[in-house]
Amino acid sequence: MGDRRLSSGIINILFANICNLVFSVLTSFLLPKFLSVETYASIKTFQMYVGYVGLLHLGYVDGMYIKNGGKDFSDIDKKELSSSLSTLRFLQIIVTVLFILASAIYRDTTFIAFTLTILPLNMAAYFQMLFQSMGEFKRYSILIRFTTATTFVVNMLLLFLCKTDNAGLYLGAYIILDYVIWIGLEVHIRKLCGTDFKIFSFDKNELFFDIKNGLSLTLGNLSSLLFTGMDRWFVKFMLETIDFAQYSFAVSIEHFVNVALNPVSITLYNYFCKNDDEKEIRKIRNYVLIFATVVISVAFPAKFILEYCLMKYIKASKIIFLLFSAQIFYFTIKSIYVNLYKARRKQNIYFIKLIISIIAGLSFNIVCFEVAPCREAFAVGTIFSSIFWWVLCISDFKNIKYKTNELIYMFAELLVYNVCGLCFNSITGFLLYISFTLVMMFLLLRKDMLFLVKKGCCLVESKIKH
Repeated sequence: MGDRRLSSGIINILFANICNLVFSVLTSFLLPKFLSVETYASIKTFQMYVGYVGLLHLGYVDGMYIKNGGKDFSDIDKKELSSSLSTLRFLQIIVTVLFILASAIYRDTTFIAFTLTILPLNMAAYFQMLFQSMGEFKRYSILIRFTTATTFVVNMLLLFLCKTDNAGLYLGAYIILDYVIWIGLEVHIRKLCGTDFKIFSFDKNELFFDIKNGLSLTLGNLSSLLFTGMDRWFVKFMLETIDFAQYSFAVSIEHFVNVALNPVSITLYNYFCKNDDEKEIRKIRNYVLIFATVVISVAFPAKFILEYCLMKYIKASKIIFLLFSAQIFYFTIKSIYVNLYKARRKQNIYFIKLIISIIAGLSFNIVCFEVAPCREAFAVGTIFSSIFWWVLCISDFKNIKYKTNELIYMFAELLVYNVCGLCFNSITGFLLYISFTLVMMFLLLRKDMLFLVKKGCCLVESKIKH
């Protein structure tokens, strides 16, 4: 993939995510404002469970992702694709049946709802990963836009038309929507390939091959999710429902960062599969670092809304800034290092290092809570955990090690960001942080800053012309 295609991919997904941001912002503020704390907590618990559903394809989807990385759609054998899809479909039906039996024993409404989403979500994940691996970013961005927009419509219909506070209705609507999206993707891919796919065939060799290649990556991805989400598990089981609801609200605001992160992390895998120039990788890493320190400033508008419109969640503002500051390290980890692990076929090393990070993260969270038994303690533990994981990644890619000015920039931003967010109101804090960031960029990362400004202007101008 050339620079032009990389830029185009980033822009496509970025514009899709900006659209998603509008829906996400409205959803994230409207649901907690109009729903009871108990109903909102149930929805966030369901979403937390759903975050781990990818573990249940056993690495099959990630094996396909690695196998097709860097290919074009024209390179894919349509019969092989049909067999691959049918095998996954068969596997997920078996897994769903097993979980239905388990849920009959567990008898928890939220867990039962999660069980019913296993099949459609993992099938949809297959198509998402297929589009990503082949650089089909336009199709991927359309899929993401559609998913977010329809979810928003469902939430608003239930919230304002049906005026219901019943968590079961929300979960049921999410399940139906997941099946509609999956079926739509099946129909789309059949038309795209111009062939009828097998429905109930099963290829044992295909199954074992993709699971073997992808299991360590799946475990790594899910471990990554566990790593970044362990603080919520601590809050859920160690504190009250109101604490979990407020912490989950802060996490939902943190997800806005993905609007900026996803376009970069998704497109760079395909790019790294075809490019291994160390100087270019180092430049891209610095661009990502600058991007991260600018993007996390969206926490200030979020705090502004809390200060004037949603006072019952105002206590979440401290958690928001602590969690956002960890993104300074997560941006680089997920965009650069994780993609390098995948592109260099080092997923086993990635998994091992992540397990070490999880153990360290558990320790950080426990120690921080013992020192200060409050919600914010887990957010502080998340910062320490992110730094630890970042250090482990650096040790595996010493050829792109950091320079002193780059390290000073990272940690100075971490400190000043939290001071501005925790000690000042939203407007004053925002102005101080942005001013400091621009000065630091100019003093420490001037060439990278000027390149990004020039490149950004060119891309926007090109997009407007076309």
